[in-house]
Amino acid sequence: MINEVLEVKKYLEGNNITSNNLYRICYMLAKWYKEKGLSHINIRQSIFNWGKKYNVFIKYNVNNIIYQALEDKQRLKDNVIVKINQNDINEIDKRFDSKNTKLVALAMLCYAKAYADRDKEFTISSIAMGSWLKIDAGNLRSIYLKELIDFDYISKVQTPTNNYTWNKNNKSKSCRYKINVDIHNTGCFVLIDNDIISLFNKIFIDNI
Repeated sequence: MINEVLEVKKYLEGNNITSNNLYRICYMLAKWYKEKGLSHINIRQSIFNWGKKYNVFIKYNVNNIIYQALEDKQRLKDNVIVKINQNDINEIDKRFDSKNTKLVALAMLCYAKAYADRDKEFTISSIAMGSWLKIDAGNLRSIYLKELIDFDYISKVQTPTNNYTWNKNNKSKSCRYKINVDIHNTGCFVLIDNDIISLFNKIFIDNI
């Protein structure tokens, strides 16, 4: 989720492939192949070759995904360094008790440090985040993100794109949020290889 190049490489190796996150996976693959200089038809063929290799049935309109990827001017992020400091930890500890809520708070903080704008706002898909954290997307929205909002860790920003639909078969469940704590990218704890679980354990389990 943070290092997008590493994320795509995992998909290309057959790892982290989940059916409910397949639209994003195909989109990220399309961006990857676009950056490799492939044409429309070769991007399409490469995605289907990948699906065939890992027995993945792609139910979406792949051409529409390719068009969207080609229109995206942002390159895949790579070599993103996200650091967590003691103030970050204190802000989470003083608001939350449950392991999963703290994990989601940490993930949102890391994502905000990498992607938030000057107003500390960012857009994220709950389906993609659920896949990253190994938490059901429905529970993520109804339990953990709700708790983060209720206890003023994040706020939902109302925009026309919230919960927009890419096509009739796929709801992105992407929402825009504002993080309500400081997000200085400093500290001795570093997110390595998108491994948010290891980072969480190092901060909140091993450090007790």
